[in-house]
Amino acid sequence: MNRSLTTLLLATLVSLHAEPSTLKPSKTKTDNIIAVYGDAAAAPLAPAGWTFQWNERGKLGDSAGYASLSYDEKARAYGVRDASGALRADAPGHTISAGIGFLDVSAMRDKEGVARCYIASYQLSADSVGDVWINHGNLRTPFSYGTDLQVYVNEQLKAQTLIKRERFAQVFQFNLGRLKRADVIHVAVGPSENSPKAAGRLFYVIEDCPGGQKPAEPVNIISPMLHASAPQFGANGKIGTAYADKHQAQCEAVLATRPELVFIGDSITARWPQEVLEARFGKHRPINLGVGGDWIQNVLWRVQNGTLDKAAPKVVVLLIGTNNLTGKFTPDEIAVNIGGLLQAIQTKTAQSKILLLGILPRGVSIKDETNEAIRQTNTKLAALSDQKQVFYLDVGDKLVEPDGSISPAVMPDKLHVAGPGYTRWMEAMSPTLDKLLNERP
Repeated sequence: MNRSLTTLLLATLVSLHAEPSTLKPSKTKTDNIIAVYGDAAAAPLAPAGWTFQWNERGKLGDSAGYASLSYDEKARAYGVRDASGALRADAPGHTISAGIGFLDVSAMRDKEGVARCYIASYQLSADSVGDVWINHGNLRTPFSYGTDLQVYVNEQLKAQTLIKRERFAQVFQFNLGRLKRADVIHVAVGPSENSPKAAGRLFYVIEDCPGGQKPAEPVNIISPMLHASAPQFGANGKIGTAYADKHQAQCEAVLATRPELVFIGDSITARWPQEVLEARFGKHRPINLGVGGDWIQNVLWRVQNGTLDKAAPKVVVLLIGTNNLTGKFTPDEIAVNIGGLLQAIQTKTAQSKILLLGILPRGVSIKDETNEAIRQTNTKLAALSDQKQVFYLDVGDKLVEPDGSISPAVMPDKLHVAGPGYTRWMEAMSPTLDKLLNERP
């Protein structure tokens, strides 16, 4: 292992000895939250109080010049319709996709150079009890020249910031002061000075904080930060309800099953056919702790918050990291974070052997650019094996055809494994698992 990687790994392992995360799964909605943009924007019909607009006839701050955006069911998007009724590509709007982090807003300058902005507006239904805050603001932009974010209350500019292109979403929090019933909060996304376009993934909540209270620090909903221990967050900046339920159910299943064999990871692990696991390793009571969408940081949070408590399996099979690659983590960073995760697993269940799997190839060919990053990452993951408690295995070559292509039968969406792929994977993994499961302590 190179010196820089070792240094980073040691720093990560030291940080893991701090107090575990105090964030516990909960369905309780914070009383201070009065509106959640992410939930409203994902609805085909804007909820009460919400309007999605653009500054069709004037500059920002003059709501008389704003016009409402239309929803197109086929496109699953809000935008401006052209003469044929289709949404215009040269006008502001937002698209709706499944999953957290996929509410994409866009804006642009017109032919005359006027910034036409996307505006999410919320009208208060009652006087605020305390100061109203924009919190858990997240915006991730793809443009090098950045995206301009402005917040108005009625016609008054309250906050403005330039969101720069970064690997991780930038978070923001603004105090708007005391507000009255019928006041309107406008959050506008537009092109920065002299730039032609603006775009990004946007989340925020509106909170009423009484008694001079300040809301919690904003969390990164879209992309967990380096070395973080974090669950998947919902659009309200709290642990996602479905995620909390899944985590709780898995914790209970582990205690009820007392498995000798545990699989933990993201959606690629979660999709393992249970009948295949049972047919091959049924006597070891295998349990699947995969959760779709997980990054390394999410698995770390689950491990630190009960997933493996009192489990004491003989073997833990760990596959994680492909989502971190998508999130622009480097091979070094992924290896360091997985090294920290391995330490956390060993802290929870010291007697367990860990089979660390190399990140699987993706795309249509082993020659795809992403697969070079995967090869570099896997080389670093292999160095984390000590052949005593942590063992490394790369089954990726078994999912690739002789000509280097990745068959749609094996990986239909170029990422997730299908039935034939799991069969090949099982054949490649079984000898190592048999050995680890049957070794005496």
